[in-house]
Amino acid sequence: MDLDLRKVRYFVAVAELLHFGRAAERLHIAQPVLSRQIRALEKDLGAELFVRDSHGVTLTGAGCQFLEDARPLLAAADGARRRAAQAARGRRRLVVGFRAGVVVTRALRAFTAEHPDVEANARRVMGAPPARA
Repeated sequence: MDLDLRKVRYFVAVAELLHFGRAAERLHIAQPVLSRQIRALEKDLGAELFVRDSHGVTLTGAGCQFLEDARPLLAAADGARRRAAQAARGRRRLVVGFRAGVVVTRALRAFTAEHPDVEANARRVMGAPPARA
């Protein structure tokens, strides 16, 4: 059996909100569609993930375990997709030219913290106008 990541995402939304209607709104899908997808996931797994009653929705033991496993699974899948897209684009570079007396390290560190996928370097520019260098 292959695990459908879309269904796993749906499950996590319901598990976090413990409400099918609000989860459907978050996911921008109709609530009956969400309910069918969760039922299909439960069938695929051979385990009930939620207890549904007049008081609302709660996770079963299997649901708690699956939620614990689902979050890193989705994070790994998102990371793999992001890294593949990055590899297809090639490594991005930013070179900041500066003249003596201008401190760029703080800005460069902030940039690399926000954009870890970009190789950022500083280069001191002497003589030529910075734009040409």
